[in-house]
Amino acid sequence: MTSAKIEHFVVLMLENRSFDHIFGYRKGVDGLKGTEFNLLNPTNSQGPTNPAVKVSNAEPYSISAGQGPSHSFNAVTTQIFGAKGVSSTTGKNNGFVASYRESLSEDHVSNPSSEQLRVVMESFAPGTLPALESLAGAFCLCDRWFCDVPGPTMPNRMFVHMGSSGGYVHNVWNHKFAEKTIYELLDQNGKTWATYDFDQNEVRQFPALSGKATSFKKFASDFAKDIKSGALPNYSFIIPRFFAKTGPVNSMHGPYDVRPADQLVADVYNALRSNSAVWNKSVLIVTMDEHGGFYDHVVPPNLPAKSLDQFSSPPPGDTATWVPAFKFDRLGLRVPTLIVSPWVSAARVDSTEYRHTSVLATAIKMFGLKGQLTNRVKTAATFDGLFSEPAPRTDTPRSIATAEHIPTPRTFASGTTLDQAKYGLDSMQHELVQGVDALTRPAGTEPPSLAGHPDSQAAASDFINARNRPQPKTRRRK
Repeated sequence: MTSAKIEHFVVLMLENRSFDHIFGYRKGVDGLKGTEFNLLNPTNSQGPTNPAVKVSNAEPYSISAGQGPSHSFNAVTTQIFGAKGVSSTTGKNNGFVASYRESLSEDHVSNPSSEQLRVVMESFAPGTLPALESLAGAFCLCDRWFCDVPGPTMPNRMFVHMGSSGGYVHNVWNHKFAEKTIYELLDQNGKTWATYDFDQNEVRQFPALSGKATSFKKFASDFAKDIKSGALPNYSFIIPRFFAKTGPVNSMHGPYDVRPADQLVADVYNALRSNSAVWNKSVLIVTMDEHGGFYDHVVPPNLPAKSLDQFSSPPPGDTATWVPAFKFDRLGLRVPTLIVSPWVSAARVDSTEYRHTSVLATAIKMFGLKGQLTNRVKTAATFDGLFSEPAPRTDTPRSIATAEHIPTPRTFASGTTLDQAKYGLDSMQHELVQGVDALTRPAGTEPPSLAGHPDSQAAASDFINARNRPQPKTRRRK
């Protein structure tokens, strides 16, 4: 019985990379032919002033020009349809270069070079991300896994927690969500859960979970320890490091170096594999929250009416004036997703149409959870059929290598020796700090000005951890 095979779901959600960007040049998948291209201006004909920017496998580990491609809802619309505004025509995925040029302009790179523009169309060459590639070779790679929202980080992360984003298509890190989550379903059905983080943790945006302090754990101190002691919960969600303090940013969020994220993938797998009793009852899902603005050749599918819920954008109370109307009736771009378990066959490629809510649907089915979340979850394809081995495989890698020490094949300015912990914050990191401040600020106190917030990676990390895990006050002896 499939459900008896798995007692531990472990979900590692990284950031902002499309399927073709990571695995486009891998053999045996729905990847790239090498001839795909975008025009600088997709609404005009190709010519000397409107060149074709082709795909390649020369992606650098880090990007120094700007903050990386935009992946807002409006930017993703341009990337899919070639122009701003929701289009009624079929998408062609021909606006990635145009969108990236606009992103660079907003980041004060007014005249980007052809080399800088090519970044958005490039993929990682085989051999450059060995941890991810090792898992793809040893287990299952899904090549039609779509993020749930054609937009940024927060809405997509909320879909993997509750099966919706509450109607938001933009990042709202200061919003308190009242919708029911997978964690409440687990509690109600006698199952255990935990999140493992480094600093930022969006699951703290659910006030209903605030009383579960022991379920909010630190990755560095708790994850491997829980595996070693046999205390790993039934459902674990791992959130990468968004701020450089105890180590580099390891989320894969542009423009940061992706190798620390490859290291995190290896750390998670190697920890699970170290305890055979736990490993033989586990599945690890490695995915990205969304595509990060990087090129993918597959046009996202529309959703049937049966998969829709009552949510639409903008939701009640949303004060963002630029928020577009959207019924959540089409998915976002493909993201690379790995299903890792001793019950899964080696080197398998699954082309089933999955989405982030497939994680919830599969956990509900395999754990036999009573209760439901949303139509989006109820109608999502489940991947329980992948656990087809008659017994746990004994040939799975005992450990996997990483890209940490591979020399950078091409980069712009990532070779700096500056201490990353002293770097300033990018726009999303500023939003994260402000969101945590709004959620944890004592009632009746005024928010500080932007200048009053921490302005370095280390200071922001300290601020978030202090707010999320305040230390009890000790009474002074008289």
